[in-house]
Amino acid sequence: MTVNGHSLAIKEVMRDVIVVESGMTFRDVIKKMIIEKTNSLVVIDGEGKAIGMVNPKSLIKHVVPDYLEHDAIAAHFATEDIFREEAAKVADVAIEDFMQQDVATVKADDTLMQAAVVALESGQVRIPVVDEQAKPIGLLTRTELKNVIAAFLDIDEAFSK
Repeated sequence: MTVNGHSLAIKEVMRDVIVVESGMTFRDVIKKMIIEKTNSLVVIDGEGKAIGMVNPKSLIKHVVPDYLEHDAIAAHFATEDIFREEAAKVADVAIEDFMQQDVATVKADDTLMQAAVVALESGQVRIPVVDEQAKPIGLLTRTELKNVIAAFLDIDEAFSK
């Protein structure tokens, strides 16, 4: 489907996906995010199949001690030293221990409405686009879905960089 000169097929609006392999460490993953300037990494297994995702929330959740996670008052008294110590503790933890598992995916030939429903049902703001072998080929984010809606509403700025 084309609206205002923009193709609105998933394969046309998805962005490039950045993958990391299972077995990588927390340190490796955060370094990859910084180098690639991304907040979304799709984790693949040895066969290249999508098995999970990592985002900043995954990283932060793994660094914050359990006893502080739901205690804003106690967190107020936590020092930078505690934050540094916790980061050091998890530096070599394998990605499988902090990645989001059971990630919902879509295929390039699915409809955008299907992708929107997947986003709502899963609560994911980033949805990997996979091929028939479950290998990641792209990524849909809130930005792409927002631009699709804008294109339907004839907003000229849709998909502008």
